[in-house]
Amino acid sequence: MCGFIFTNRSIADLAHVNRYIQRRGPDHTSEMHRGAHAFVHNLLSITGAFTPQPMVSRDQQVWCLFNGEIYNYRQFGDYDNDARCLIPLYEQYGPAFTRHLDGEFALVLADFHTQTLMISTDVFATKPLWMDVQGAAVGVASYASALSELGFKQPEKVAANTTLIMDLNDLTLKERRPVFDFDIHRQEKTGFDDWMTAFTHAVHKRAVANVREKIFIGLSSGYDSGAIACELLTQQVPFKAYTLLGRENREVLDQRHARIQPVAKSEWLADAPEARAEAHRFLKTHVEPFQYRIFSGSSDYNEFGLDLRDDHGAVSLSMVAACARRDDRKIYLSGQGADEIFADYGFNGHKIYPHSTFGGRFPADLTSIFPWPSFYDSSMLSYLCKEEYVAGAHGLEARYPFLDPQVVQEFLWLDHRLKNRWYKSVLHHYLTVRGFPFGENQKFGF
Repeated sequence: MCGFIFTNRSIADLAHVNRYIQRRGPDHTSEMHRGAHAFVHNLLSITGAFTPQPMVSRDQQVWCLFNGEIYNYRQFGDYDNDARCLIPLYEQYGPAFTRHLDGEFALVLADFHTQTLMISTDVFATKPLWMDVQGAAVGVASYASALSELGFKQPEKVAANTTLIMDLNDLTLKERRPVFDFDIHRQEKTGFDDWMTAFTHAVHKRAVANVREKIFIGLSSGYDSGAIACELLTQQVPFKAYTLLGRENREVLDQRHARIQPVAKSEWLADAPEARAEAHRFLKTHVEPFQYRIFSGSSDYNEFGLDLRDDHGAVSLSMVAACARRDDRKIYLSGQGADEIFADYGFNGHKIYPHSTFGGRFPADLTSIFPWPSFYDSSMLSYLCKEEYVAGAHGLEARYPFLDPQVVQEFLWLDHRLKNRWYKSVLHHYLTVRGFPFGENQKFGF
């Protein structure tokens, strides 16, 4: 996971300011200063060599803090860790360097020679990043609580798919750039093969090519975790599947647990009131308050105010994460994004949940709906925070194969009739072709 704080305000009590973020990076905490600017980093070492941050250029002019994974870092040179490619890329491409990154990341880079401050999220802002500017003071941190403790009054979450370029002296915004441009003007593909290839690559880069630690998933009877489990099985990647029975389809789950053997280990978790209460207490203690904001683009439905820590799904995830941490499994492959991208929480115009905008019926012209609220915002933003805050509190890293930009782009390129053929059409087709058990048109999972 990792987590960081960048500010030009004095940090009097780092342990207190950093208390939530530090859990994201339990392996090492470092604090360095360049003049009035403080760079604090909490490291969860997952990929490559053990690399404390910030990274600093040879001439001491460029400083960078980073959280996440850069999956294509080996394309840029012989680096022993993905973080080490960032400053050389900036020196080569300038502020446009973030467009060359394939990964899940949040970063802040300060160039003291040109007096440039860069703040960037990945395409879907999978890694949380908050900032505030008050007069001559600036703060950027993985969690809003750290900025509030430093006296910032209105921390805001940095939007998805955003690189901000600011003047380091007066903190004015000079430019806002996207990290990735989705093509929504062509819906010409009449087969699912390219999407399946993209999904194979997305899982491979997250579970094979950039892995030093053990992998786990939460396995439900739904489409999303089923597709991830199936692809891990197909690529013969060892992993462990944890299942909370709840209201799941037991027959499908029994078939899945049998199917993933012997590549995977399995564990059924008792959804007992005592265990759930313990997980809830853990969240209340180790996760800062965060209120969901989930809304529809086609109605006045607005779900605001539920604290993430009180969400049934967050508690369930914490129960799974505690077991994974017990088993020394640090990489979590999450199914987040499939509901938002491939179905908009509906099918054939029927809204399965009221915050759906178009009920899963994709139009022939995507420009009429893109980006729909849950593509970047609404449930996407809220549930990504759920995944990140809960996994982070347990010192685990979450990775998101369904939010790989090429996986999403291949879906957008499908002819709208293919998108609408079945509920979550790409996953329906994938699971059918692979012969992996699933229950049709059922919304399951935590």
